[in-house]
Amino acid sequence: MSSVPSHLITRNGVYNYRRRVPLELRDRPEFGGRDVYQVSLGVRTLSRARQRIQELGLDEKFEVHHAPAAPIEGGATLTPSLLTHIVRRRYEQGMVSLQSERLDASNDHRDMRDELAVQEVAALNDPAYSDIARERLRRELAPVIRVSAEGTAKRLGLDNEHDIQRIEAALFEAELSLTRSRVELAEGRSLPTSLVATTSTNDARMQREAHWTFKKLSEDALRQHPKGGSWEHKVKVAAALFDDYSGSAPIYKIDKRMVRNFVNDLHHMPDRMVMRFPKMGLKDAIAANEAREKPFAPISPNTVRDGYFSVVRWVFGHAVELEAVPMNPCTGIKIRGATKGDGRRTRNPFRADELNALFRLPLFAGCLSEDRTNIPGNYRIDDHRKWTPLLMLFTGARPSEIAQLAVSDIKSDGKHPYISILTEYDPNDPDDDRDFVVSHKTENARRDIPLHPELIDLGLLEYVGKRRRAGDVRLFPDWKLPANGRKLYSSASWIRNINERLIPKITSRRPKPTLYSFRHTWKTQMALFQVPTQYQNQILGHAQQGMDDHYLGRLDIQHTYDAIKPIAFSDLDLSHLKS
Repeated sequence: MSSVPSHLITRNGVYNYRRRVPLELRDRPEFGGRDVYQVSLGVRTLSRARQRIQELGLDEKFEVHHAPAAPIEGGATLTPSLLTHIVRRRYEQGMVSLQSERLDASNDHRDMRDELAVQEVAALNDPAYSDIARERLRRELAPVIRVSAEGTAKRLGLDNEHDIQRIEAALFEAELSLTRSRVELAEGRSLPTSLVATTSTNDARMQREAHWTFKKLSEDALRQHPKGGSWEHKVKVAAALFDDYSGSAPIYKIDKRMVRNFVNDLHHMPDRMVMRFPKMGLKDAIAANEAREKPFAPISPNTVRDGYFSVVRWVFGHAVELEAVPMNPCTGIKIRGATKGDGRRTRNPFRADELNALFRLPLFAGCLSEDRTNIPGNYRIDDHRKWTPLLMLFTGARPSEIAQLAVSDIKSDGKHPYISILTEYDPNDPDDDRDFVVSHKTENARRDIPLHPELIDLGLLEYVGKRRRAGDVRLFPDWKLPANGRKLYSSASWIRNINERLIPKITSRRPKPTLYSFRHTWKTQMALFQVPTQYQNQILGHAQQGMDDHYLGRLDIQHTYDAIKPIAFSDLDLSHLKS
């Protein structure tokens, strides 16, 4: 089997070329000062990825990195960054051994070795005795370190004594850090992240980055690893909260204990904290919430994990990549109560009687006025509040996808009308004049969804024509931008209104369905009418499973329309919604 080159990674099934940029190349225009260079190859097979690397000449961009180094002091150059890598690798290997040893209850020598480490650290910290203690420890470790240094030099192709001695000195600094780490573990303290301060390397860039605040580190992580707008917003929110929590401490001072305390406090963070307790930090907001007669509910464990902890872990992963800290302080921290992806949401489709009750509410059947949608009347709502549930019920589209739809995304000229999800907008296309951001969950979300005949009978195309005649760019122009300044139309507040006000009016069963249950209901109906799983995945924007992901191409509208056309909801009556 052909091996995958070390510079190739996959993102949503697409191969990317990712490589760390050497210091001497970072000023080149193609790298723009970045520490890591990454570009999508736009292919899904390894053979095509290899071809694309050659076609784009990507390996040639790094040729200087592989050029032979000029000799200094009689030997090959051993750069500070390479020494830092050697120290970090030895330290991380030692930490794994230390932690394994502490978990081994049968290790009779652990306590004795801890006591010796305490004595050694005390001597090293004593100004009057530190030099003597350091030299004594060096002599004790010299035979082992010498063998390790020679092996390391051999692997690197270095054969001169000067380089071996420099590697010996670097490995000795790693051993000193491990000795201090043993003492901290024995005393129950968190894993240290201060290896940078104990190494003998003189990499000024690494030292500067170690003194960054978490917020500055997060900004650099987003610059080096750009992602979608939703992730960028999540990083900014979580980074601001954690930076305030840590007192804007430099990252080398942020240890595992601080991260764990942050996570523990997140479990008490009131839901919608920024809105309900503006300009308050996490601890103050928790205290203010607890002082209320009826405190607001805290955020869920899954939100702790996915909304905040995952960001902190990702940002510190970038710090490790920069060699600003020796190891990620988030490693080993578990989020209590958080569930895995397969069980985090209850798959709870609507029943026919619940759907009938919902669409008989004044919001759909007739209300008093535009603003008084809960009082029966003769005024008919004809905007996103009416059409989003219906679109979800008969297409399975996500509410965030529906919120971003443009009028041009509804394709009604052909034999079978369909919705083009996120295929029209290109931020690099100067002819696309949208003033809002199109965002998608995954690459699979870029798809075409056939319009079910029921949606056409309900008057969707007439609504689209009305928006087109009015000159609207967006399909639902009354859907407002969020207050956070992003250009992505958010559906969060509207979803809460559906879940917390409308759905409790139509059912009391537990667990109650939610707005997303429309999507689950459509999935269930497709299964009941024996729509092939491959068709279901494409319509819902899911990845194909198994070998289908490699061999199955995009199914055209004719096939997907024929598959969903027979689907009907028994006992569902929407006749009162038709024009």
